[in-house]
Amino acid sequence: MSTAALPPSLPPLPAAGAGEGLSAELLARLFEQARPLVDALFAQVNEGVTVQAQDLSLCFANPAAARILGVSSSEELLRVGGARVFERYEVLDSTGQPIDLGQLPGRQVVCGKSTPDRVLRFRDRHTGEEHWYRVSAAPVRDAQGRVVYAVNVFRDVTEVMRTQERLSLLAEAGELLSTSLELENTLAATARLLVPRLADWCAVHLAGDTTPSRQVASIHMDPAKVELARRLADLYPTDPGARSGIDHVMRTGQPELTSDITDAMLVAAARDEEHLRLLRELGLRSIMVVPLNARGRTLGTLTLATAESLRRLGQEELRLVEELARRAALAVDNARLYTEARRAQARQAVALEAGRMGAWEWDIQAQRVNWAPELERIHGIPEGSFGGSFEDYQSDMHPEDRERVLTSIQRVVAELQPEHHVQYRIILPDGRVRWVEAHGRLTLDEQGRPSRLTGVCTDITERLALEEDARRLVREQAARAEAERARQHTAGLLASLEKAQAELAQRAQELSRSNADLEQFAYVASHDLQEPLRMVASYVQLLSRRYKGKLDADADEFIRYAVDGATRMQALINDLLAFSRVGTRGKELVPVPLERSMERALSHLHLALRESGAEVKVEPLPWVKGDETQLAQLLQNLVGNAVKFRGERPPHIRVSATSEGDTVTVAVEDNGIGIEPQYYERIFAIFQRLHGKEEYPGTGIGLSICKKIVERHGGRIWVESTPGQGSTFRFTLGTAAVPQG
Repeated sequence: MSTAALPPSLPPLPAAGAGEGLSAELLARLFEQARPLVDALFAQVNEGVTVQAQDLSLCFANPAAARILGVSSSEELLRVGGARVFERYEVLDSTGQPIDLGQLPGRQVVCGKSTPDRVLRFRDRHTGEEHWYRVSAAPVRDAQGRVVYAVNVFRDVTEVMRTQERLSLLAEAGELLSTSLELENTLAATARLLVPRLADWCAVHLAGDTTPSRQVASIHMDPAKVELARRLADLYPTDPGARSGIDHVMRTGQPELTSDITDAMLVAAARDEEHLRLLRELGLRSIMVVPLNARGRTLGTLTLATAESLRRLGQEELRLVEELARRAALAVDNARLYTEARRAQARQAVALEAGRMGAWEWDIQAQRVNWAPELERIHGIPEGSFGGSFEDYQSDMHPEDRERVLTSIQRVVAELQPEHHVQYRIILPDGRVRWVEAHGRLTLDEQGRPSRLTGVCTDITERLALEEDARRLVREQAARAEAERARQHTAGLLASLEKAQAELAQRAQELSRSNADLEQFAYVASHDLQEPLRMVASYVQLLSRRYKGKLDADADEFIRYAVDGATRMQALINDLLAFSRVGTRGKELVPVPLERSMERALSHLHLALRESGAEVKVEPLPWVKGDETQLAQLLQNLVGNAVKFRGERPPHIRVSATSEGDTVTVAVEDNGIGIEPQYYERIFAIFQRLHGKEEYPGTGIGLSICKKIVERHGGRIWVESTPGQGSTFRFTLGTAAVPQG
């Protein structure tokens, strides 16, 4: 790791005012005076970390950032610069749309804009390889609140995003395939799902009746490319006996994958110079052909290819497309079975209807109806039972249908409609219901008046039953497909969840170990830095005492800067040492009286309380489970802050506690200057300061220590405040029974 791009010496800057992130002074001091510590800390982090200046140049990068951006080392990344490095990548958002580099979080922060974390896809322009990163950025401000640096963090989320994308793709495809029996349109819609999410090309072929295959979909984002592929297929049709390609996969039922298509392969496959030219114009980089296998048959193929995106199809993509092809093949076979069933039903219906037609004729002017014997059989009554009127015809009709049928016939006659069509129910003598369909045609006389209405009636009961069975079959197939899709989706989610849980457990274990190592390292580094810094402080103080007023004004100012810097660095190291000790030097949590920890805290603050005229009211405090020394430090920091951040009035501080179940909530209330709501969370972060050191001294670590102590005790800490009126800090602890004896 390198920080060589920073200036070797920076003049002291005032502490940062209200703002976000680390102060510019602290960042410079850490780089300049504790560089080995900073390098070692960031070298332990798996995420990429860079620091970006106002001119967008990089002034810091850790090894992980260099690895993520494809550079050999941090030094090389700083030398080349971020702008040059990003030229090799196409940066896309989470939906796959290109974004301008000016929208990167770091560049937004440098411009003074606030930006949330973004998930971005980095695609290598040379290899087509893709990775997803969650990118965040935070500003570093100077004393005037101006942004001087942006700190960028890159976290690799490639596996999580790929899993989500594939599950989403399978879910969308499964829904398409299970909701329609319009086979070719559905397959084309499924192919469109894959472009450009998985590939640049997608084609679907189905096995033909007289030819090995026929294409039902060819998808590409550019219509000119689709036309080029069609022309290539017309000029150079595939060889049905070839040992590779679509027809070969159709014969064998085995998938083919070519991850890297070379020019030598194109030369070997070309039949002539024109063929080679067209193949090169397509620019294919990877291709896979996957069979649509269902119930022991190969029903077609699904072909995917990459070209201009330079992506590389591999075994992982092959497994995903095989699962998609399995679902598509099931839909193809269901559609085939449904079509065959409908054809059989149609043939059966024609045969049945041919033998079950009953003719009738209504002489409108003579008001007489003639019936064929078959019509009486359809109505389930003895031959000759019908008379010569429509009343006889309607006698066994379902009551709910009589008025509707009569109205339909009357409308045909009144409006001179050429044809009549109606369906109705009749009730047979044994109580069964039969469906009948009537077709009629109106004949006019020479004067254009209605003369005759003739037609036939057909028993459609079985046909309607078959149609209902067919609809039920479709619903059942769709339900089974949906259930299978849900099962596959659930299984995929469970597998992903198990993998994510395992990764999280491993990451937590690694993070815990890394945190322990970092805490130990920070403790040792802070401890070892004390002695040389104490020597530096002693000598600069000696210089101040001996030569103050004896040199020129610049020398006095330089010495004052040195004394002030050494003093503040001592305070910073002492606070860092205290911060690291919370995790590395804590004692076992046992029942302790919180009042005793409060007494220790007040005794340490005796002088500050007396000088400020503070009034502290402590209400009865319970026994809790904790580390007495750390609890005393926690209360000392909170009461000390109440004394430090006071207004013009003398401090009035109240410490109280309430219990609920096995939890104690402790409150430290004051009448100080208060805190704006937007800083409630930030004040607990390490090195966060809302005021300059001239106004309120300190290093910005005190509340971070409080938060770390409370979290070690299994609780949480928060603040409620009204600016100008005061603040209340609350934290929770576990209760403990008072020991007996």
